[in-house]
Formats: sequence, structure tokens, C-alpha cells
Amino acid sequence: MIAFFDLDLNHIAQGSGNYPWPCPSACGRCGHRKVWGHGLVPTFIEGFAAALMIRRYRCPICGCIIRLRPTGYFKRHQSDTVTIRRTLAHRLLSDRWPPGCVCNRARHWLRALKHQALAVLGVPALSDLIAAFDRLLDLGRVPVSRSI
Repeated sequence: MIAFFDLDLNHIAQGSGNYPWPCPSACGRCGHRKVWGHGLVPTFIEGFAAALMIRRYRCPICGCIIRLRPTGYFKRHQSDTVTIRRTLAHRLLSDRWPPGCVCNRARHWLRALKHQALAVLGVPALSDLIAAFDRLLDLGRVPVSRSI
């Protein structure tokens, strides 16, 4: 399970060890109000040379593992949502990838967006995909995910 919180990634990257980690108020699976710290796990975030060590928690009742994730990022994605949307919009408007983007990763985003737009919204390929991106976000979906 993933819990999204406002995290200061630059402070975490410094690795001082005294970051004030937020704690989920309850387990998302069973609702138990007390969760235990369950160590730190490496998490790759775009813009940082090395993996950031991010806190995770464990529910003592059901055993659910809760990973913290910075707000503004999709699950299983290293780039933030604003960067993903801006990169795709640049590509769709100019037919070129923006300078400095990781094109291989961006091609995966575009292909997944086309797939999601067609499968969920019934939008044919390349017909206003940025509006489809925003609509999928409003529906609570990850627009650049390969899973339906």
C-alpha cells in the first residue's frame, strides 16, 4: 500500500537521519490506528543521482506494508506528474521531445496514455490526448500506467 505525504526530498537526500517522517493515522487495509516503523527502502526519484531512503510502516494486525511516497508522483513512476504532463504536451504540440527529457521513458508514457485514453475514455489515438490525460486524472486513474 502506498501513502502519499508532502516530503522534503532535498532534506531526505542529504541523509542527515533526523527527518521528521509523517506517520499514517491508520492502516489503509484494516483501519488499525497504530502502525509500526518498518525501516527505510531505496526509492528512485528523477533529479537525484542516488536512490532516496524513504520510510515505510507495517500494521501489527494485518501485516500490511505502507510505503510513503511524495505527493505529486504517480505510483511506480520516478517523475512527478507535472513533468510527465509537460513533456507529453510538448511532444504532442511540437512533434519533438523537449530538450533534456529521457526519451525512452517518455515514449512509454505516450504509449500508455494512448492505451488508457482508448480503453477508458474511448478517445481515438492522438485526438486531444492532453485533455484525456486531465480527464483520467479526474477519474482517479494514472494516465500513463499500462494497467487498466
